[in-house]
Amino acid sequence: MRHKRTENRGRPSEKPAVIIKKFTREYDDSIWHYDLDKFPNGPYLVEMTDPTYDKLEKLYNKLERLQTPKYQENGRKKRTTKADKIKMEAVERAYWKEHYKLFPEDKPKKRGRRKKNANV
Repeated sequence: MRHKRTENRGRPSEKPAVIIKKFTREYDDSIWHYDLDKFPNGPYLVEMTDPTYDKLEKLYNKLERLQTPKYQENGRKKRTTKADKIKMEAVERAYWKEHYKLFPEDKPKKRGRRKKNANV
């Protein structure tokens, strides 16, 4: 009959066990950042290093930056000018063009009547 082991045999370790709370893991296409104090269940940040989506991500960030309202020093909201709207439209067009280049299945279907050929 075996007895239950309650303690490890031998002299106990003098050093306390070191738990690493902050570390990163690098995979082929991404870098995962862990901080167990900040978020104990998993990574708090995942960086994608795939260069195919870099341009799309930059355009998205630029569009978000242009769409956020700007404020004056006294706290009042600045007016969105026509030039700002033109910039936003241009960036949005470029974003969707790049998006449909990478994901052609997302492109909306063309609606309406077909154009007649002049030769027929």
